[in-house]
Order: sequence, then structure tokens, then C-alpha cells
Amino acid sequence: MKKTKTAKNALCAVLVICMTFFAGISTFAENNIVAYPNSDTTLKASADNHKQYLEDAVIKLVQEGKLSKDKADRIIEFKQKKSEELDKLSKEQRHKMKMYGKKGSLLSELKQEGIITDAEAQIIRLKLHEMKEARLEDGMQSLVDKGVLTPKDIDNIRGYMVKTREERKARIEKLKSMTPEERKEYFRESKKERKDIITKMVEDKVITEKQAEEIRKAVPELNRSRSKELKQNRSVQ
Repeated sequence: MKKTKTAKNALCAVLVICMTFFAGISTFAENNIVAYPNSDTTLKASADNHKQYLEDAVIKLVQEGKLSKDKADRIIEFKQKKSEELDKLSKEQRHKMKMYGKKGSLLSELKQEGIITDAEAQIIRLKLHEMKEARLEDGMQSLVDKGVLTPKDIDNIRGYMVKTREERKARIEKLKSMTPEERKEYFRESKKERKDIITKMVEDKVITEKQAEEIRKAVPELNRSRSKELKQNRSVQ
């Protein structure tokens, strides 16, 4: 029983760091920390990357009494309208939007249209963040339950993540002192060697190829972090 509790505690610690690094949020922060030093990048990026979960989020908020049904209906209607507009675009136009990040923030658009307030946008971000954390926890816990990851593996991953987090913090501090031109050059040079965190853990022998494959299956959202990272690097050049 004690071992199980220790494993779950370690798992929770990993998930906290996963929320920052697995989904590519650290790259977002590096690219925008100087321009938006006071913004809540983790929550904003999380919200913008999970538009497909928006309907579930607003429905949950209505059930919790934090959002009116009328407001939820207007949000869902607006989202469906934007989806229909996207469907009318050619394959090439959609590809360009995906590659160069020109979709914009749906929550920002909802605010601009006067459908939601800043406070309501924050409530939605928090709910999306909470839902994402639950999905990550369920996925990672399933790997522990199936024996794909042992308590030792979890502890090794946690240690690796903490080390990575400290390295990223140092990098962000370094970026703060750079000029815009120096930052562009930095990303231009570093993106050639940039790899997603799961690939790096395999290369550094923290996890095996098989474990990496199972992690990606259990938490499909992690598979999108690499493409998002590449897109964000393009946006600063």
C-alpha cells in the first residue's frame, strides 16, 4: 500500500511538469516571454491548443453553475460558425493556417465579439486546463496499472523532467537579455537540434522505445507537441 501511494505521489509530480513541457508550452514561453512577461502562458496555450474540448468545458461549467446556459449556447454557436468557415477553405489554405499559426485564439475572438468577458475567458481556460490534467493523469495512470511504467520509471522520469525544467528556465533567462534579432538567430540555429521530450528521454535512456510508444498511445495529445513546436519556431523568424 505504501509503495502504491509513493508511486502515485511521484506520478502527480511528473504530471505537474508534463503540463508545462510535454505539450510544448515551454517553447511557447521561450518565444513569447519577452513580449508578454506577465501573461499566463501555460493556461492560454492550453486553451488555444484544445479547441476541440471547448464544448465539453462550457457544458461542465453550466453544470457547475459557473456559466449560464445562454452564454454556453452562444459560445458553441460561434465555435460551430468558425468551424464551418474553416471547412469552406481550400486544402492549401487550411494547410497554410496550420503551418504558420494563423488560426488565432478562439477565446480572444469570443471576447472581441463581446460573447464572453475576460473573467469568463479565464474560467474557461481553467476548466480546459483542469480537463487536460485529468486526461494526462488517466493516461499515465493506465501505464502504471498495466505495468508499462514502474515506480522506479516514474521516479526516473520525474528527475529527468526537473532537470529539463531547470535547463529551460536558464534558457528563458538568457533569452530575456537578447535583442529580437539575436532571438531569431538563436531559434534558427537551435531548431535543427530540437526534439520532443519523449524522444530525448529515449535517447538518454530514461525510458525505452516501447515505453515511449505506449506513452504516446496513452496520451495522444503528446503526439502533437512536436508539430506545434516547429510551427512556433517559424513564427519568430
